[in-house]
Amino acid sequence: MIEDKKLTPMKEFLDKFFDLCRDYQQEIPPQKMAEVLRDYADRLDG
Repeated sequence: MIEDKKLTPMKEFLDKFFDLCRDYQQEIPPQKMAEVLRDYADRLDG
């Protein structure tokens, strides 16, 4: 039961994230979105 509660916020985040990507993919190519995410991940790694 506890694991289900931990997964819920992640699933909600991913659902919203993919909806956002879908909304903007006509204006921003998916490759550019991926590049931005890689840059963000690099910044988190520090």
